[in-house]
Amino acid sequence: MTVERSGKRNRRGAAFLERHGPIAVITLNRPEVRNVVNSDVSAAVGAAMETLAHSPDLRVGILTGAGDTFCAGADLAALTAGHSIDAPGHPEWGFGGFVRHDIGKPLIAAVNGSSSGGGLDLILACDAAIVSSHASLGSRGIGRYADCDPDARALGGRLQARSVFLGDALEPETALRCGMIDRVVHPHEVLPEAMRLARALATTIPPLEGIGAAVMRRRAGRNTSGHCERDAPRHPHQYRHGAQRVLRTSTI
Repeated sequence: MTVERSGKRNRRGAAFLERHGPIAVITLNRPEVRNVVNSDVSAAVGAAMETLAHSPDLRVGILTGAGDTFCAGADLAALTAGHSIDAPGHPEWGFGGFVRHDIGKPLIAAVNGSSSGGGLDLILACDAAIVSSHASLGSRGIGRYADCDPDARALGGRLQARSVFLGDALEPETALRCGMIDRVVHPHEVLPEAMRLARALATTIPPLEGIGAAVMRRRAGRNTSGHCERDAPRHPHQYRHGAQRVLRTSTI
């Protein structure tokens, strides 16, 4: 995992981070296999999240995918071969090194293309989601994490189940109407729109720290059904209301 400070992209590795002022853009970088998650991806994303967490100058994170797919879920070839897809030494980070990774800073999903299975979990673990109008969501596997979130987007989990059992993928506009995502834009506008939101959040939402962060970490491990504690999302969307407020009141 190579961290770029200038905004230039280093395309080596399963994921990479690039800095744009107070914004960290984390890119899943396996476009040849639709950015499916293996242990290399989880380790690289997890390392990028640690950089975001421990860099005072970074205020907001954006997760996106290289190529024309956001994330097609877990690397089934790796799982079939008996390999773990967790970040080595850090299973507590959850799927993709991301879903359970509590960093106390807002995260935005810039969904540049289709997403399914665990890819939806990555989206649902974020505080806001900007989605390409050409994307489809679902149709291959129920995510392991979304329905463990005690603070909702519970509808997102039900929509995932519908897409599996009925065999249909969700169109972005449907997901938007149901509150699963926050904005649908032209494919070329996904990352710019996410960057505009991130810049607004960087100036309006302070970092969660001290006692507040500890409370949120405890809440992240709690769920109302008493199961899925390891796989519950990193936090119950502590910045989601702030992101929605910015989206409602701004012209971005």
